[in-house]
Amino acid sequence: MPREVLEPAPGSAAGESNADATGGRGALYQVIRQEILAGNPPPGGALQEVALSNRHGVSRAPVRDALLRLEAEGLVERGPRGAVVRVRTPEEIYDIYQVRIALEAEAVESAIRHATELDFARLTLVHENAVAEADHDRARQLHRRWHRVLAAASRNDTICEVLERLTSQLATYETQSLAETGNLSHSHDEHLQIIDAMRARDVAAARDLITRHLQRTRDVRVKALLHVEDESEAASAD
Repeated sequence: MPREVLEPAPGSAAGESNADATGGRGALYQVIRQEILAGNPPPGGALQEVALSNRHGVSRAPVRDALLRLEAEGLVERGPRGAVVRVRTPEEIYDIYQVRIALEAEAVESAIRHATELDFARLTLVHENAVAEADHDRARQLHRRWHRVLAAASRNDTICEVLERLTSQLATYETQSLAETGNLSHSHDEHLQIIDAMRARDVAAARDLITRHLQRTRDVRVKALLHVEDESEAASAD
Protein backbone atom coordinates (compact mmCIF):
# COMPACT_ATOMS: atom_id res chain seq x y z
CA MET A 1 0.00 0.00 0.00
CA PRO A 2 1.20 3.59 -0.62
CA ARG A 3 2.36 5.58 2.35
CA GLU A 4 -0.10 7.92 4.05
CA VAL A 5 0.35 11.54 2.98
CA LEU A 6 0.50 13.89 5.96
CA GLU A 7 -1.16 17.27 6.02
CA PRO A 8 1.20 20.21 5.30
CA ALA A 9 2.78 21.37 8.52
CA PRO A 10 1.81 24.84 9.67
CA GLY A 11 4.40 27.34 8.47
CA SER A 12 5.39 25.16 5.50
CA ALA A 13 5.10 26.50 1.97
CA ALA A 14 1.92 24.47 1.48
CA GLY A 15 0.46 25.84 4.72
CA GLU A 16 1.23 29.53 4.18
CA SER A 17 -1.50 31.76 2.87
CA ASN A 18 -3.05 35.06 2.46
CA ALA A 19 -6.19 33.76 4.15
CA ASP A 20 -8.54 35.75 1.92
CA ALA A 21 -7.00 34.08 -1.13
CA THR A 22 -7.83 30.61 0.14
CA GLY A 23 -11.43 30.98 1.23
CA GLY A 24 -11.98 34.04 3.43
CA ARG A 25 -12.93 33.92 7.09
CA GLY A 26 -13.24 30.15 7.34
CA ALA A 27 -9.76 29.76 5.93
CA LEU A 28 -8.36 32.35 8.34
CA TYR A 29 -9.89 30.49 11.27
CA GLN A 30 -8.26 27.26 10.08
CA VAL A 31 -4.87 28.93 9.57
CA ILE A 32 -4.80 30.50 13.03
CA ARG A 33 -6.14 27.28 14.55
CA GLN A 34 -3.36 25.20 12.97
CA GLU A 35 -0.75 27.68 14.17
CA ILE A 36 -2.07 27.37 17.74
CA LEU A 37 -2.13 23.57 17.56
CA ALA A 38 1.49 23.65 16.38
CA GLY A 39 2.45 25.73 19.43
CA ASN A 40 2.74 29.09 17.70
CA PRO A 41 2.15 30.85 20.01
CA PRO A 42 2.31 28.54 23.03
CA PRO A 43 -0.28 28.53 25.85
CA GLY A 44 -0.44 32.02 27.32
CA GLY A 45 0.96 33.56 24.14
CA ALA A 46 -0.69 36.73 22.84
CA LEU A 47 -2.96 36.72 19.78
CA GLN A 48 -2.97 40.38 18.83
CA GLU A 49 -5.58 41.33 16.26
CA VAL A 50 -3.42 43.94 14.53
CA ALA A 51 -0.42 41.61 14.23
CA LEU A 52 -2.58 38.76 12.92
CA SER A 53 -4.37 40.96 10.40
CA ASN A 54 -1.06 42.30 9.09
CA ARG A 55 0.51 38.84 8.91
CA HIS A 56 -2.40 37.29 7.04
CA GLY A 57 -3.26 40.27 4.87
CA VAL A 58 -6.81 40.75 6.15
CA SER A 59 -8.76 43.33 8.09
CA ARG A 60 -9.29 43.03 11.85
CA ALA A 61 -12.94 41.96 11.53
CA PRO A 62 -12.25 38.42 10.22
CA VAL A 63 -9.43 38.04 12.76
CA ARG A 64 -11.86 38.96 15.53
CA ASP A 65 -14.40 36.44 14.19
CA ALA A 66 -11.74 33.70 14.04
CA LEU A 67 -10.64 34.39 17.62
CA LEU A 68 -14.24 34.23 18.84
CA ARG A 69 -14.65 30.81 17.17
CA LEU A 70 -11.41 29.60 18.72
CA GLU A 71 -12.52 30.89 22.12
CA ALA A 72 -15.76 28.89 21.80
CA GLU A 73 -13.66 25.86 20.87
CA GLY A 74 -11.62 26.17 24.06
CA LEU A 75 -8.34 27.10 22.37
CA VAL A 76 -8.35 30.84 23.15
CA GLU A 77 -9.25 32.88 26.21
CA ARG A 78 -9.47 36.58 26.99
CA GLY A 79 -6.73 37.99 29.19
CA PRO A 80 -6.28 41.50 30.62
CA ARG A 81 -4.52 42.57 27.42
CA GLY A 82 -6.64 40.70 24.91
CA ALA A 83 -6.82 37.22 23.43
CA VAL A 84 -4.23 34.60 24.37
CA VAL A 85 -3.84 30.89 23.76
CA ARG A 86 -5.73 29.22 26.60
CA VAL A 87 -3.65 28.06 29.55
CA ARG A 88 -4.77 24.83 31.23
CA THR A 89 -3.75 23.26 34.51
CA PRO A 90 -2.63 19.64 34.85
CA GLU A 91 -6.01 18.99 36.48
CA GLU A 92 -7.83 20.29 33.41
CA ILE A 93 -5.70 18.16 31.10
CA TYR A 94 -6.49 15.13 33.25
CA ASP A 95 -10.23 15.90 33.07
CA ILE A 96 -10.13 16.32 29.28
CA TYR A 97 -8.45 12.94 29.02
CA GLN A 98 -11.14 11.33 31.19
CA VAL A 99 -13.84 12.45 28.77
CA ARG A 100 -11.73 11.43 25.77
CA ILE A 101 -11.16 7.96 27.24
CA ALA A 102 -14.89 7.43 27.74
CA LEU A 103 -15.71 8.60 24.21
CA GLU A 104 -12.98 6.59 22.50
CA ALA A 105 -14.16 3.45 24.31
CA GLU A 106 -17.62 4.11 22.87
CA ALA A 107 -16.07 4.81 19.46
CA VAL A 108 -14.25 1.46 19.50
CA GLU A 109 -17.42 -0.43 20.39
CA SER A 110 -19.39 1.35 17.68
CA ALA A 111 -16.59 0.78 15.16
CA ILE A 112 -16.69 -2.96 15.87
CA ARG A 113 -20.35 -2.92 14.85
CA HIS A 114 -19.94 -0.69 11.79
CA ALA A 115 -16.35 -0.91 10.49
CA THR A 116 -15.83 -2.28 6.99
CA GLU A 117 -12.74 -3.93 5.55
CA LEU A 118 -11.85 -0.53 4.11
CA ASP A 119 -11.88 0.96 7.62
CA PHE A 120 -9.57 -1.79 8.83
CA ALA A 121 -7.32 -1.22 5.82
CA ARG A 122 -7.07 2.48 6.69
CA LEU A 123 -6.30 1.76 10.35
CA THR A 124 -3.65 -0.77 9.37
CA LEU A 125 -2.09 1.53 6.78
CA VAL A 126 -1.74 4.45 9.20
CA HIS A 127 -0.38 2.10 11.87
CA GLU A 128 2.22 0.61 9.49
CA ASN A 129 3.29 4.06 8.30
CA ALA A 130 3.74 5.21 11.90
CA VAL A 131 5.88 2.16 12.69
CA ALA A 132 8.02 2.78 9.60
CA GLU A 133 8.39 6.54 10.21
CA ALA A 134 11.88 7.45 11.40
CA ASP A 135 10.96 11.02 12.32
CA HIS A 136 9.42 10.90 15.79
CA ASP A 137 7.32 14.03 15.39
CA ARG A 138 5.82 12.73 12.16
CA ALA A 139 5.17 9.41 13.85
CA ARG A 140 3.19 11.28 16.50
CA GLN A 141 1.20 12.99 13.73
CA LEU A 142 0.37 9.56 12.36
CA HIS A 143 -0.70 8.36 15.81
CA ARG A 144 -3.15 11.25 16.01
CA ARG A 145 -4.32 10.41 12.48
CA TRP A 146 -4.86 6.78 13.59
CA HIS A 147 -7.20 7.91 16.36
CA ARG A 148 -9.18 10.08 13.91
CA VAL A 149 -9.56 7.12 11.53
CA LEU A 150 -10.73 4.96 14.43
CA ALA A 151 -13.33 7.56 15.44
CA ALA A 152 -14.55 7.85 11.84
CA ALA A 153 -15.08 4.07 11.73
CA SER A 154 -17.63 4.46 14.55
CA ARG A 155 -20.03 6.15 12.10
CA ASN A 156 -21.02 8.49 14.94
CA ASP A 157 -20.60 12.11 13.87
CA THR A 158 -21.18 13.46 17.38
CA ILE A 159 -18.40 11.33 18.84
CA CYS A 160 -16.08 12.44 16.03
CA GLU A 161 -16.88 16.13 16.55
CA VAL A 162 -16.41 16.06 20.32
CA LEU A 163 -13.21 14.00 20.08
CA GLU A 164 -11.79 16.45 17.54
CA ARG A 165 -12.44 19.28 19.97
CA LEU A 166 -10.89 17.41 22.91
CA THR A 167 -7.79 16.32 21.00
CA SER A 168 -7.32 19.90 19.79
CA GLN A 169 -7.40 21.14 23.38
CA LEU A 170 -4.76 18.55 24.27
CA ALA A 171 -2.59 19.33 21.23
CA THR A 172 -1.36 22.62 22.66
CA TYR A 173 0.11 20.60 25.53
CA GLU A 174 1.95 18.07 23.40
CA THR A 175 5.02 16.94 25.32
CA GLN A 176 8.27 15.68 23.86
CA SER A 177 7.93 12.65 26.14
CA LEU A 178 5.18 11.34 23.85
CA ALA A 179 7.58 11.39 20.89
CA GLU A 180 10.34 9.48 22.65
CA THR A 181 11.26 6.05 21.31
CA GLY A 182 9.95 4.13 24.32
CA ASN A 183 6.53 5.77 24.23
CA LEU A 184 6.24 5.43 20.45
CA SER A 185 7.05 1.72 20.68
CA HIS A 186 4.39 1.24 23.36
CA SER A 187 1.83 3.10 21.24
CA HIS A 188 2.67 1.05 18.13
CA ASP A 189 2.09 -2.17 20.07
CA GLU A 190 -1.10 -0.89 21.67
CA HIS A 191 -2.58 0.28 18.38
CA LEU A 192 -1.94 -3.11 16.80
CA GLN A 193 -3.54 -4.90 19.75
CA ILE A 194 -6.61 -2.68 19.42
CA ILE A 195 -6.89 -3.43 15.69
CA ASP A 196 -6.63 -7.17 16.40
CA ALA A 197 -9.33 -7.01 19.08
CA MET A 198 -11.61 -5.06 16.74
CA ARG A 199 -11.11 -7.57 13.95
CA ALA A 200 -11.99 -10.35 16.39
CA ARG A 201 -15.16 -8.39 17.31
CA ASP A 202 -14.09 -8.60 20.95
CA VAL A 203 -15.81 -5.55 22.42
CA ALA A 204 -14.64 -6.02 26.00
CA ALA A 205 -10.99 -6.46 25.00
CA ALA A 206 -11.05 -3.52 22.58
CA ARG A 207 -12.60 -1.19 25.14
CA ASP A 208 -10.09 -2.28 27.78
CA LEU A 209 -7.15 -1.84 25.40
CA ILE A 210 -8.11 1.66 24.22
CA THR A 211 -8.79 2.70 27.81
CA ARG A 212 -5.41 1.49 29.09
CA HIS A 213 -3.64 2.99 26.06
CA LEU A 214 -5.10 6.44 26.69
CA GLN A 215 -4.60 6.20 30.45
CA ARG A 216 -0.91 5.57 29.83
CA THR A 217 -0.51 8.49 27.42
CA ARG A 218 -2.54 10.68 29.81
CA ASP A 219 -0.12 9.88 32.62
CA VAL A 220 2.91 10.64 30.41
CA ARG A 221 1.47 14.02 29.45
CA VAL A 222 0.34 15.00 32.95
CA LYS A 223 3.68 13.95 34.46
CA ALA A 224 5.50 16.23 32.02
CA LEU A 225 3.20 19.12 32.89
CA LEU A 226 3.70 18.59 36.62
CA HIS A 227 7.46 18.61 36.05
CA VAL A 228 7.23 21.96 34.25
CA GLU A 229 4.97 23.30 37.00
CA ASP A 230 7.43 22.20 39.68
CA GLU A 231 10.37 23.79 37.86
CA SER A 232 8.43 27.04 37.49
CA GLU A 233 7.56 27.13 41.19
CA ALA A 234 11.16 26.36 42.15
CA ALA A 235 12.43 29.17 39.92
CA SER A 236 9.93 31.59 41.46
CA ALA A 237 11.13 30.65 44.94
CA ASP A 238 14.78 31.41 44.14
